[in-house]
Amino acid sequence: MAKKGFSISDLVLQAGRMDIAGVANDEVADIIEFIESDWGLGLNLYPVQKFILKVYYGLPLEDKIKCVPAPKDWRKKNVPLLTEVEYLQFLYDDGRINIRPEDYVPGKERVQLVLSVGRRSGKTMISACISAYETYRLILKGNPQKYYAMVEGKDIQLMSIATDKDQAGLLYQDVSTHFQKCKFFQQYMANNTLSYARFQTPQDIETFGSYQENDKARSSIRVTFKSCIAKGLRGAANLVVILDEVAHFIDKGQSGAEAVWQAVVPSTRTFNPKDENNEACGPLESKVILISSPLGRQGMFYDQFQMGMKGGDAGNSMLCVQAPTWEVNPTLDPDVFELDYLKDPVAFFTEFGAMFSDRTRGWWEREEDLLICVKPELFIKKAAPPRKPHFMGIDFALAQDGTAVAIGHVGEGGIVVADYVDQIKAGVGIYQDKERLEFEDVANWIYQLSRRFYITHGMFDQWAGIIFEQALHNKGLTQIKMANLNKQINSQIYKNFKDLAWEGGLHLFTPEEPEDEEEITYIEELLTLQAEYHSKYITTVEAPRGGHDDRSDALVRMVWLASQHRGNPNYISSYNNRNGGGGNRGATSGQASYRKTRKKAMRSGSHPSRQIPRGGKWR
Repeated sequence: MAKKGFSISDLVLQAGRMDIAGVANDEVADIIEFIESDWGLGLNLYPVQKFILKVYYGLPLEDKIKCVPAPKDWRKKNVPLLTEVEYLQFLYDDGRINIRPEDYVPGKERVQLVLSVGRRSGKTMISACISAYETYRLILKGNPQKYYAMVEGKDIQLMSIATDKDQAGLLYQDVSTHFQKCKFFQQYMANNTLSYARFQTPQDIETFGSYQENDKARSSIRVTFKSCIAKGLRGAANLVVILDEVAHFIDKGQSGAEAVWQAVVPSTRTFNPKDENNEACGPLESKVILISSPLGRQGMFYDQFQMGMKGGDAGNSMLCVQAPTWEVNPTLDPDVFELDYLKDPVAFFTEFGAMFSDRTRGWWEREEDLLICVKPELFIKKAAPPRKPHFMGIDFALAQDGTAVAIGHVGEGGIVVADYVDQIKAGVGIYQDKERLEFEDVANWIYQLSRRFYITHGMFDQWAGIIFEQALHNKGLTQIKMANLNKQINSQIYKNFKDLAWEGGLHLFTPEEPEDEEEITYIEELLTLQAEYHSKYITTVEAPRGGHDDRSDALVRMVWLASQHRGNPNYISSYNNRNGGGGNRGATSGQASYRKTRKKAMRSGSHPSRQIPRGGKWR
C-alpha cells in the first residue's frame, strides 16, 4: 500500500513535468518537449523528424523561422530552408503527404501514422520516442484502466513488432535505453527484461505499493517487443502498436503483414475515454504506427499508404508521409549516397529515396553495369593448362530446358574470370534425335569437360537429385556436389554475382554470335533476367515468361564457388586466354581503378563498354 497520507492525486501531480526550479506541474507535456527536455528523453530531433511528430500529434507548426532544410536531391546542393508551414506545402505539392496545408488544424491528433522514409532516417528512434511518450501519457492518467473503463488492474500494452527476433531485440535496446535514462520513469519502472519493460501507474502504487520498496508489487503497463508471428501477438489490449519495417514482412502465412495486422490492430479500437455510464466521451486515443523503408507497389504497407493519400473517412484519421533519407537526416554527407546510387539507382531510390517501386523489374537496371565486365580481349576457352584450379556451376535439366555448364577461375587480384559457358539440349546438335536427355548423356559431357579443365569445386542444385550425383561420382567427379538451394541462398548467389560485377571483381569473355538467329548469347540472357523483390534480403531472379535462365544459373553458381576462394593463393591462376587459348589479359586492373573509370563515365554520360541494344544481338 502507499504511504499514509499519500494519495493518487499526489502521485499524479508528482508525475507531471518538472520545471528547472523543480516545481511540479500537472500539465501533460507535448511530445517534442518530452523528447528534448532534460527531464524527458534529452534527445535532439532533426527538423523533419520534429515536423512529422508535430503533425501526427496536432501541434502548431512554425511559420516564422526557416528551420527545415529541403534538398532537391541526394547531392544536397544549394539547399533551401523552409518554415514548417512551408515544408508542409512543399510535401503536399510533391504528393508526399496526405494533409492539405489549408486543412491542417492544430489540436487534432491522428490515430494512424504511415511513414515511408529512407534508410538511416532514424526510424527506430522515432518508434522508440512514440512508445516512451505514450507510456508517459498513460502514467499521467493516474488510473488509466478507469479512464478507459477497463477491468481494474488489467494490463495495458504498448507493442512494437519487427521483422524477426533479432530486429525486435535491437528496437527494444533502443527504447530500453531511453526508459533507463529518463528521469520521469525512474519511480514507475517495475522491471526491465531483455524483451519487455513494465511500469506502475499511480493507482498501482497506491493499491499495491511501490515496486522500488516491494519487488512483488503489481504493475499494469507493459511495453513489449516481438517478432512478426501472428499467433503469438493476440490477447492483450494494445494502446500502441508499432510495425517496424513492415514493408519487409513476408507476404503470407503467420508472419505475413496481413496476418499480423489482423492479430493486433483490432485490440486498439476500444481506447476511448469513457464517462460514468461507460460511454465514449472523446476520440480514439490509440496509436497504430507503420514505419518502414518501402519496397514494391503492393502489400499491406503500400495499400495503407495509398488509402491515406486518397483521403476520405479512412484518411482523416491517418498521417501518411514519404521522405527520403537526405531530407530526414541532414547530417549525412552526399559521399555516403554516391556509391549506392552508382551501384543501383532504382534500388537506391527505393531504399534511400523512400519511393515505392514495382516488385518485378529487370535485374539489371543499367546494361552497362554488366557490359563493363565483358572484356574484348577475352574469348571462350576450349581447354586450360593442367593443374590450374577451375570452378564449375551446373544447371541440370533433361527435357524442355537444357543442361548448362559454366567454368571459370580466380585470376590475379582475386578477380573471378569466366572461361566457358555452354549448354546441351534434347533435340539440338548431337542430341537432335532425342526428346529427352539421359543422366548418362549429361554425366559424359561434364566428364569430357573435366578432362580439359582441372575442376576443383563444382555444384548443382537439389532438383537434379541423388541419381545425377551418383552418375558423376561413378566417373570420379566427387568434387562436384549437390547443394540445397532455397530461395534465400539463391538470392545470395545472384546478389554475389551482381556485387562482384559492380566492384570490378568479375571478368566475362566476349560471346560469339550464335548460328541460330533465335538463340541469344549468355550475356544477352543475363540482360533479360527479371527480379522479384520479396523482402529487403530475398530476391528471386529468373527468366521472363518464355525465356531461359539455364546458363545464367550455371554462371552465377560458378562465380559463387570461385568467390569463396578469392583470397586463397592456391586457387589464383594467371595465364593467357586470348583467341581461345585461355586468358586473363586485362584482368589485373584493381577495384579502385575500375570505380574511378566508372564514376567518370557515369558523370559524363559515356561508358567504356560495348553495347547491346535492347532486344538485339551482340554487335
